[in-house]
Order: sequence, then structure tokens, then C-alpha cells
Amino acid sequence: QALMSEFKLDGYTSFSHLDPSLPALLQEHSKASIDEKEMWRRFTEITHIKVPEYQGSLWAKYFKPELDTSVLAIMEKLKTKGHRIVCATNTEDAHYHYHLENGQYTHFDAVYASCIIKRVKPDKDFFSYILQAEKIEASEAFFIDDYQENCASASELGIPNHWYTNPIDLEKQLNDIGL
Repeated sequence: QALMSEFKLDGYTSFSHLDPSLPALLQEHSKASIDEKEMWRRFTEITHIKVPEYQGSLWAKYFKPELDTSVLAIMEKLKTKGHRIVCATNTEDAHYHYHLENGQYTHFDAVYASCIIKRVKPDKDFFSYILQAEKIEASEAFFIDDYQENCASASELGIPNHWYTNPIDLEKQLNDIGL
């Protein structure tokens, strides 16, 4: 919200609501095909909205996520049962480094960040890359994501998945499938 306010876009919750082509632009940035400066240049070209002046990463300026402790508790239960937990995330360099510097990736056995692997969800090659790196079959994985589109893509590859809406439903599904 603070970034939207910086752009004087109160009432919007996402840049994707400004123009239907913006999610693709953000994905290009997330897979490091373009840097942040080029992303903002194209953003202005598409939306005709002037990007506020800022030294450093404007994308990182307001990025201060808090970890969901209830999800961390679920992850710890899975780990104590011997399950490997990997992070498969669409993120760009500024956000990736924030998580890294703040130790937020230490909760995972491996991290597959789009800006590092140069692939993004929901593209099937994102999932295929991770399955190959983890040396597992799709049926051996379990994917959790808060975007239905990403879950649908994983499902098309045969990856069991859960569309995350809250920790209670997640824990229930994990119990139901014996995890």
C-alpha cells in the first residue's frame, strides 16, 4: 500500500490493476530479464505514470514482510517428520536480498528464487527446473501457493498442491493426506 501511495495510486492494491500487461513486465523483472531501472522505464511507457525519484531500489523501499509464525510452526512439524521444505518464489533481486539478509530463507532446506533460476511461476519450466534440481518426480512433491494460477500449473504437471488461504486449512489438508 505504501508503494501505491508513493505513486499517488490510492485505491489500487496492485500495479497489475493499472494495465493488463504489467504482470508480464513484473515477471520479466522477477526472472532478471530486465533490471529495476528498465522495469520502471517500461512501466512509465505503459501507464504514463511518472516514477517517483528515489536513490536505490524503489521496489525495496517499503518491503518489510513479516513471517507468518503459524506457517513456520507447520513447516517445523513437517521438518521433524523428515520432510524437505523448499521455497519456490517469484521475487526480484531487491526482495530476494532482503529475505536473505534478514535470515528469512534459513527456514528452508533450499530456495529457488525466480531472479536466480531465471524462471517464474506459473510457467511449467519453473516447476520442472525445481523437480530436476531436487531429483524427484512430480508425484513426490507437494506444492503450496497463495495463487490459484500457480497451483493449477503445478497440478497440470502432476504435482499435488494446496491453494493457501489460511494456516488452519493448510494444516487440515496436510493431516488429511498423511503429512
